[in-house]
Amino acid sequence: MSAPDCVHLTVDWRYTFVSNDCSSTYTLTVAYLDGTEVPCRTAAPGDRITFPGRGTQGNEVLGAVLCDSGGSA
Repeated sequence: MSAPDCVHLTVDWRYTFVSNDCSSTYTLTVAYLDGTEVPCRTAAPGDRITFPGRGTQGNEVLGAVLCDSGGSA
């Protein structure tokens, strides 16, 4: 499930920064075009967390995704 609109991404080749501008805490991960899986991380209101970027091989960041209660996307 996609993250709410108040979660914002800044993507470059090396890092993807996810900012939680919401009033609630969310557990999030990032979806990648090539299916790369990265661990879920918890972001409290006002937090900015870092994930891998798109890289140099043509991968794309598709967006932030809410994790289920089991900690996976």
